Amino acid sequence: MVAAAVTGCSSGTLTVSGELPATTAAPATSTGATPTAPPTVQLPTATAFSTPSSTPTGPPLPTGVDLRTSLPTAAMLPAGWTIKGTGNPVDTGTTINEYRADPPQITEPCTQMRISGTVFSQGYRVSGATSEVYDGDHMVQVYLAAYRPGDAAKLLGDLRAYAERCKTFTAKNTDGAPVPMTVTAQPVPGLGNEAVDLKQVPTGPYRTSEIVMTRIGDRVLFLSGDNILGRLPNFMQLAVPLVKSIT
Repeated sequence: MVAAAVTGCSSGTLTVSGELPATTAAPATSTGATPTAPPTVQLPTATAFSTPSSTPTGPPLPTGVDLRTSLPTAAMLPAGWTIKGTGNPVDTGTTINEYRADPPQITEPCTQMRISGTVFSQGYRVSGATSEVYDGDHMVQVYLAAYRPGDAAKLLGDLRAYAERCKTFTAKNTDGAPVPMTVTAQPVPGLGNEAVDLKQVPTGPYRTSEIVMTRIGDRVLFLSGDNILGRLPNFMQLAVPLVKSIT
């Protein structure tokens, strides 16, 4: 919660505007006459302090603990999908991030692109929760993040612009050799309010990464993984029932 600031402040010193009326000594009067009354000066009234209302509007923002309840459970996973152990759930706790940071992808170099929900969610985020599920042996990171009204849509726009700016670039492998990279961002019709499937594909025998980002109101679901074990996970098989459970 942000404490309301007091706005508007008036000076404690009263001032008189305009000229005071001239005064002269009262003329002598005969015995028994009523003396002339002294002039009256009207002083301005001091301005009262005002305090804006600090009552919040709209529903409260969800915390990480709230979001954690929407992470996938074994009971709702598609056939062939599993959770190993606890699924390593992590959340941002019971507080809301009051600092509204811009997404790093707005300015960072294309060579720094990391396909991960924890990274892509950072801009404007107020809370988040994550866990891991498996499509056979292929791990998928599930990340659900919450945003202030309008910021989730803005974030997806920023990430689409990032993908467009970095649709081709040259990275380097561990030996310093150049590796041409191609990035695609395709809309996914009918999933949530809007959804984008983003892939980072290298030329040569290197790992391809993918992330499916779905906006559900002011929340975004990120599903990310790679083909290090031979193929990419079937993200849409998980995304469809999971998005429905969040709505």
